[in-house]
Amino acid sequence: METKGVLYIATGKRFAREAAISAESIKKHMPHIDIAIMSNEEVTEEVFDEYIKISNPDFDFSDQIGYILNTPFDRTLCIDTDIYADSSFEEVFDLLDEFDIAAAHNQNKKSYEIPNVPDSFPEYNTGVLLYKNTPRFRDFIKSWKKNYDQLSTESETRNQPAFRRALYCSNLRIATLPSEYNLMVRYPGHAVGKVKIFHGRLLDIESPGAGKYHDVEEAAKVINSTNQHRVFTQIGGISLYTNKEESTVGKALMSYQRNGLLGTITKIKEKL
Repeated sequence: METKGVLYIATGKRFAREAAISAESIKKHMPHIDIAIMSNEEVTEEVFDEYIKISNPDFDFSDQIGYILNTPFDRTLCIDTDIYADSSFEEVFDLLDEFDIAAAHNQNKKSYEIPNVPDSFPEYNTGVLLYKNTPRFRDFIKSWKKNYDQLSTESETRNQPAFRRALYCSNLRIATLPSEYNLMVRYPGHAVGKVKIFHGRLLDIESPGAGKYHDVEEAAKVINSTNQHRVFTQIGGISLYTNKEESTVGKALMSYQRNGLLGTITKIKEKL
């Protein structure tokens, strides 16, 4: 029987600590899921079912590429340490019945122009990456690493652009996860239904990645306060906007468009 589980690759004490916070949110909703962590730090938190020692990390995005094949699972969801689960997401593993890999579109779109890769082929976010540890996937990792070395410079690593080019040239079957399985809270966004996986810094960590801009748990409460279509922005904290026909402000705006200011005031008075 195939094994499945969640994997963190966390180098450095603060990232290992953030991974523990993230894992606790997962165990809250999926207490029986196996969670493994790879780290150069000694990790003793009981939330992890398996600890794998990393001896020589690079302390950058290449650690994910370098160690992802050391997963103890047949089916792995490799996630960044700044992931917060607000619901069970165990159904994602079922995608691997038909696909080799799954990821969500990068919400910041393309971060780097890749020659010979059309704009119509998206960049994926590698912070939530589902895969089967097969020979075909292992070949893909070699290509990802080769592209990473070619595209990265001394001042800038290009992990996701390298992933995009390697994926475009591969024969892997990729499933695109809905944003509700990897929702970035630092960008304006859209959701419908329950958001299950939020992506945002859980600790204030100085890193080449994103900083801590919002309280992710509080953001999750706001964004998941409704299941209907909604958009959200970061103006003055997380602000939520739902279907204008159903919200109070939206109804007032619709009335203003249809009836003008005086007509809208009259209708409001009639309801008082």
